[in-house]
Amino acid sequence: MKTEDLRKLKDSCNLTTKQISDLSGVPESTISRILSGQTDNPTFDTVCAIVKAMGGSLDALSGIHQPDDSTPADSPPLIELYEKVLTSKNKYINFLSIVCCILVAVLIFIVICDVANGSIGFIHY
Repeated sequence: MKTEDLRKLKDSCNLTTKQISDLSGVPESTISRILSGQTDNPTFDTVCAIVKAMGGSLDALSGIHQPDDSTPADSPPLIELYEKVLTSKNKYINFLSIVCCILVAVLIFIVICDVANGSIGFIHY
């Protein structure tokens, strides 16, 4: 965990340690020790409560990439990608539906022809 990042977040929020303590429910002394670097390994719940109280993001604190406005304009958003995949799958499903209908129609035609001609085919009468 980077205590500098927590301190920067605290400074950007303009909150005192007391205010963070009141918002997060974490004791003020614990917050002070974490922000000063005296606590080597604070619990996840404690850090989460502190970051949430300051209105920050755990993703940003841990260094996980956040989508921002600097993404290239030519890269499609995730929703557009999903829509393209769904469109192609819907076309495939429609094709398979038509093939199944044709096969059923051919099967019905064969059964009708077989029943109509009693002397040949599978059904004899």
